[in-house]
Amino acid sequence: MKLLSRPLLFVLLISGFSVSAQDYREKDFKMITEDALKAQLGFLASDWTEGRETGERGAFLAADYIASMLQLFGAKPAGDIVNVYDPATRSIQQQRSYFQTFTLESINPGEEQDLSILTSGDGIERSISFDYLTDFRVNPNYPGGDIKAAVVFVGYGNEEDYKNEDVKDKFVLRLAGQAPGSGDENDPYSRYRLDREKDMIANEKGVAGIIETDPDESSIRWAEIKDFMNMSPSENRRYSSGQRLAIPRDKANSNPSKVIVSQRVANTILSGTGLEIDDLVKGNEIRHGTIKNITIHLKTSVKSTQVKVRNVLGMIEGKNKDEIIVLGAHYDHIGMNAGYINNGADDNGSGTVGVVTLARAIQALDEQPEKTIVFALWTGEEKGLLGSRYFVDNPTVPLKNIKANVNFDMISRYVSDDQPNKVTMTYTASKEFFKDITIKNLEMYGIEIDPDYQASDNPPGGSDHRSFVSKGIPIMRFKPGHREEYHTPEDEVSTIDWDIMQKIVMLSFLNIMDMANTDW
Repeated sequence: MKLLSRPLLFVLLISGFSVSAQDYREKDFKMITEDALKAQLGFLASDWTEGRETGERGAFLAADYIASMLQLFGAKPAGDIVNVYDPATRSIQQQRSYFQTFTLESINPGEEQDLSILTSGDGIERSISFDYLTDFRVNPNYPGGDIKAAVVFVGYGNEEDYKNEDVKDKFVLRLAGQAPGSGDENDPYSRYRLDREKDMIANEKGVAGIIETDPDESSIRWAEIKDFMNMSPSENRRYSSGQRLAIPRDKANSNPSKVIVSQRVANTILSGTGLEIDDLVKGNEIRHGTIKNITIHLKTSVKSTQVKVRNVLGMIEGKNKDEIIVLGAHYDHIGMNAGYINNGADDNGSGTVGVVTLARAIQALDEQPEKTIVFALWTGEEKGLLGSRYFVDNPTVPLKNIKANVNFDMISRYVSDDQPNKVTMTYTASKEFFKDITIKNLEMYGIEIDPDYQASDNPPGGSDHRSFVSKGIPIMRFKPGHREEYHTPEDEVSTIDWDIMQKIVMLSFLNIMDMANTDW
């Protein structure tokens, strides 16, 4: 990796602002070495942490390890205020913890799961029932329920597919994934993030429920897998433990249940239209609209238990304690299933190690930064950004003082082997300063990264930066590639591209120093 290909410039003027150009190369980059990254990730993504599933033993072990590293590297605790017994005074003292502890609900299907399609016409009403885990499965919401409603077909369920459609209090039937030819319809990472975004759109539209069918049933996503142990790791990529978690509410959850159905069910729903799923997929134009004379009846029960979970929070105080930059990464992953451990080296051991390594490098500086920096390692990202969502709703530091979030999620894989330096930089459009310092630092230090700068007023993506976007807080993130090992047991330390991970952490260190020591 080439770092010193450019002469040092001591004062640089870019886009009308001045940034003092301190040289961090000789001392502080020594904290961000490949060996330091390997040493931490080697344990965090090992079998000992059992895939770090939220609320499980491996996640607690990982959180303890992360907190010990923050303490070792000199970051102060920034979590909950807790009572601790002081043996010297034989009294209870209050002090900060490295953990923000909270409770989630574990929501699982109960014994009653019924799906029926009611048809009417020519004075006759018929009811067709389907078998649970043969033709459908349910991702329920607490406390379950009994719903009868009309159904509207909305294509792939993207925002534009709802145009001119009245879907409030109705079921929507949609196709899984993305339209053929979109370029990412079969990519597992894009599918996973896309599912989240489509569910959010449906929820915002006020639908009664989501019915989804996969045009390519080779994955059999809707069925119970009978022979899981004989599948290869790549074949079971879509199957984590399936545990569903949610932040408890003080009111009954009104979010829609999601039902994954076979094509047999979907074609039954479409029977009165003269079309089948194959016809809709092959056509260049997806027909939308209410399906006449069809009512869906869904009756679900739910088993709910409480699960204790933890975010890990450390802090390096700046001279100004009222301006805070939050560096965040989720440390959870998808756990174990049927004998496989999903170790999640890239997702997101890499981002977690990046944040902890930045704590080490920043603490080693000779001078205290101007702004305060919080190092936040989130739980529950894989379950719906739960840890970061909980933090922004229950912050351990004043939310109004948080000036930016820098998110690290999957920072250790090439986009492709022939584009090893390509990364996407997503940032809040109103903060052009973020782009300017990136250009400056790449040039000044000769770091070989080729960014695709993507500014947005509403920065997209399915990672924890979205929790900060929802509060109007500016964000920045670097994202290289995601590969075929994503969400499989093959996401191991042996697959990591260490040079791109190291370069992203180095560049982020430089950017964060500019953000921490400059008014913007």
